[in-house]
This record gives sequence, C-alpha cells and structure tokens, in this order.
Amino acid sequence: MTESQKEKIQLPKVGIFACFSGASNTGSLAGMAMFEVIRRLGSEAVGVCSLPAELNKVSRQSAIVKKIDKIVVIDGCHQECARQLLNEVEIKPAIYFNIEADLGIQKLGPFTSLSFTEEQVNAAANVLITKIESLLKGGDNEG
Repeated sequence: MTESQKEKIQLPKVGIFACFSGASNTGSLAGMAMFEVIRRLGSEAVGVCSLPAELNKVSRQSAIVKKIDKIVVIDGCHQECARQLLNEVEIKPAIYFNIEADLGIQKLGPFTSLSFTEEQVNAAANVLITKIESLLKGGDNEG
C-alpha cells in the first residue's frame, strides 16, 4: 500500500471489536454477527477493528482506532475476553454486547465452533444494528 493510499483510508463511523476466537459457538457467533452487521450497514458505517493488532500495539492500527469516534465490543460469553483485554489498553466501548448474556445463547464449550444457526447470527445482528443505528442518531447506549 502506497502512502497516498494510506492517506485515503475512509474510516467507518463505528469500529467493532469482536471476540471471534472461534473456539466455541458463541465466540464464532460474535464474529459472524459482526460481519453480518457490516454486510447490512456497509463499511462506511461500520468496520472491523483488529483485537490482536491493538493488543500487540501495532502502531498503525492503534492510530486508526483512536480516530474512530464510536467503538462497539462484542463478546461471546461470560468470560468477556474482548472487553477485558480492551479495558487494559483503555478502550471503552460506546456499545457493549454479549451474546450469552444479552441473547441467552448458551456457550457450549471448546470445539463447538460451528454449533450456531443462521437464525442466531441474524438475531445478534438485528440487536446490534438497532443499537448502532441509535448510537449514530445520537441515542444513549451503555458502554
């Protein structure tokens, strides 16, 4: 990527960090819901932020994240890995969403990566889209 291409990067209005470890059904579901939100709302509105890059202090990623006005964090389960890890680098979400707690979808444990349904992906995406649209309109959301 050339310097002029880097300068022309269009930042989304909302950046999303998701658990997406893929080790369990709810972790996979968090990532799939994130992609569905981006598919429906478009990359001008929402974009993926890299959790590993942010935690590894990749300077370009950190600089980009600092320029994004609103951050959403999606966790798959009660462990809240994404939120806790981002808390350590002082990133506070405008919206926090937990698949297990907010939707009541049970974490099935290790090696259940593909044990989720399209209906669950859509249910999570629908709730996230409602929250994000409210946030973009200036509504209150929990962080």
